[in-house]
Amino acid sequence: MDIFQALEDRVDRLLTKVKTLEAENGSLKAELDKERTNRDAITARVDSLLKRIQEEIA
Repeated sequence: MDIFQALEDRVDRLLTKVKTLEAENGSLKAELDKERTNRDAITARVDSLLKRIQEEIA
């Protein structure tokens, strides 16, 4: 195998790796958004409960 073939193979592997990492990054971003949405919903519920408790105490 000559040096150019080795270089082409390496570039192909690197491009494949980049595409794989981009897909994984997109998946992780979607998962993060979902978790943030869940966290915000839970925070809102807790805030609502705390408000109700404070109203009952007052």
